[in-house]
Amino acid sequence: MKRPAIFVLPTLVLGITVAVPVVWGDHPIRFDHRRPTEVHWAGAPTEQGRVWGFGKDAPPAPADTGPKVARPWTKGSPEWGVQVYWLDDPADPDSFVQGKVDRIVKYVVGLNANSLSVTFPYYTTGTKSNAVAARPTSPTPERLALLLDAAHRAGLRTTVRPIMDEEVFDYVHTLKWRGNIAPTDRDAWFASYAAFLAPYLKTAQDHAVAEFTIGTEFNSLEGDPHWQGLIDEARKAFHGELVYDANFDNWSKGPIAVPADGTGADAYPPAKNADDDAPIADLKASWNAWLDKRGKGPQPTTKLTEVGIPAQKGAYKTPGEYYKKTELNEAVQATWFTAVCQVAQERKLRGLYFWSLYFGIDPTLPTTPDTPRMDYAGRPESEKAIRDCFAQTYEVPQQ
Repeated sequence: MKRPAIFVLPTLVLGITVAVPVVWGDHPIRFDHRRPTEVHWAGAPTEQGRVWGFGKDAPPAPADTGPKVARPWTKGSPEWGVQVYWLDDPADPDSFVQGKVDRIVKYVVGLNANSLSVTFPYYTTGTKSNAVAARPTSPTPERLALLLDAAHRAGLRTTVRPIMDEEVFDYVHTLKWRGNIAPTDRDAWFASYAAFLAPYLKTAQDHAVAEFTIGTEFNSLEGDPHWQGLIDEARKAFHGELVYDANFDNWSKGPIAVPADGTGADAYPPAKNADDDAPIADLKASWNAWLDKRGKGPQPTTKLTEVGIPAQKGAYKTPGEYYKKTELNEAVQATWFTAVCQVAQERKLRGLYFWSLYFGIDPTLPTTPDTPRMDYAGRPESEKAIRDCFAQTYEVPQQ
């Protein structure tokens, strides 16, 4: 989704700062909890400790302790998932990161999820750039393994999902985003992208990841012949599923021309006629009208890889436009979640993943007026909607 970011810079109670999530734009992406990459900031006000971590001397949790998924994912069951966005702070020692890992995994299991996707940023220098690269805010493959291993100990299915950061594009003023990049040398761009992906693909293979997202929301690059070579090379390192996540607008037009094992949809279709008090039936009708563009009835190959909406008035009409902050209305978010869950069950979707959960927060603390509206952690109605959704199951028809 097209979405630049704004800065929010609170600190941890312990004096170590991690950026607090704010997502911007009419295509909700990413969690874009921004912070500088060259220095380690401290001293800014904290949002009631929501950005947190264990002390630097805290040891990792023993491998045989921690929460366990009550009903792990198996073939034929839906993927009930959470997208965790990880903007790393390289100044944090691994023991500090392990504390965040344990907290997030416990929270995700408590939502009755059976799947966890970890989304993290990589960077470019402009829409015409021919190169991408990790930065200090991209978790290293070694750090990533801490979360993957903890998720597996809990019984969660895992996905690794790198995503191009959009801050450089300044969407508000330029209307540029990852979906309309135009590298001047596509040979060079895909070679650079393959080099960036290589160590993460190895980590995914070494740590039993089920799925790796080879690309996300590259509208302008879909159909490029370079994808075949990139995917063929990726298969040499990673033997799980290689998938591509399309933006909801392109997904609704028909099959996506990227030769991956599957295509997910980052799903923010507007319910243009829905007021804040719209009944669930009306919201379901809107979701079904969007899904119907790809076919009526059950859609067992469809996976909604991002489902999110701001907890505020007017959001049904523009679920991705949460940079325009309006009056808080948590019921809007919770009802949207309930509606899409019922649609997923009725149409036998492969699964859905709720957005957004930032890796650096303590999700057990209540929200504040400054909490990004797309966040659902700390919003009781939204959390209940997710837990109730993930407590259900159905048989996904095998294709």
